[in-house]
Amino acid sequence: MFTLLPSFTDIMNTSITGMQTRFAGLDVVSNNLANINTTAYKSSRSNFQEILDATTKLEKGTILQSTQHNMKEGTFVESDSPLHLAIQGTGFFAVTMPDKTKAYTRDGTFSLDANRQIVTDKGYPLVWSGQIPNTAEKVEIDENGLVTVLQNGTWTNVGQIQLNKFPNPGGLIATGNNLFTASAASGVVQTANPGANNLGWILPRMKEVSNVNLGLEMTNAIITQRNFQLQLRTFQTTDTMLSQAIALRR
Repeated sequence: MFTLLPSFTDIMNTSITGMQTRFAGLDVVSNNLANINTTAYKSSRSNFQEILDATTKLEKGTILQSTQHNMKEGTFVESDSPLHLAIQGTGFFAVTMPDKTKAYTRDGTFSLDANRQIVTDKGYPLVWSGQIPNTAEKVEIDENGLVTVLQNGTWTNVGQIQLNKFPNPGGLIATGNNLFTASAASGVVQTANPGANNLGWILPRMKEVSNVNLGLEMTNAIITQRNFQLQLRTFQTTDTMLSQAIALRR
């Protein structure tokens, strides 16, 4: 039975796409390692896919098909700020972007800006139902998302923070700065008070730690780098063989 073998060009193209995808994979691993100390950061992993020729069924290389987010909850550490919040459960905080659209984050290291808005460390306002008065002396937020302020010796409720969840949080689109936007894959957002609809609870004066696994990422980096080196060696060997074949025909 006749078996079709790959040509020198096929092998070299396969090696090139292999190097390109492994290089892209190293970018993903490097980004995870760079954010190992970023509050509530969610690690990513690369999903590779083989390219097959429709006619010959020979492998034509690989591509980076997608990048998948690991939405596993990180551990929690205490904070001394009453505006630092974590979420125990699957929920997200909603924030308002400069174009007035909503983005979602697990990073609850909030503060007050000059306009007395509760904002992220990048200045994006938290979506909630109230406003901090100029006369507020202290601010406290409880596990139910109720925001109270101290004014003239009296604590007053000034609003409610709700949480948001998605049917498939792994389908959210990462936009940088620890923010995500909804997509067709993530499904339609569901918004409710903490504790409802399995959204989870707010943990006051707490911060969620990055869920990056240092040991796993270092292992992935070594494996990806070795795969890159293997593809490079294959390319170099094939190039040498091709040059020798050309020389023999002269």
